[in-house]
Amino acid sequence: MITIEITNLDELVKEHRGPLSALLGKLVTDVEGEVERIVMNELREEFEKRGIKANMTSIGGISFRRHMST
Repeated sequence: MITIEITNLDELVKEHRGPLSALLGKLVTDVEGEVERIVMNELREEFEKRGIKANMTSIGGISFRRHMST
């Protein structure tokens, strides 16, 4: 299993939707869900190009905690 945390959500949405649409979209849509769709589509396209067969699933409701060592 691979877990990826995308940390620049707003930048990705702006890049794929445009700045105005991204700004308005934050008010009415799930930005994390939108980024998941963007990333999954890009992964799917790249996998197809390389002949990789994979099943992808988006699972909501998972929360990660970051632990910082001192």
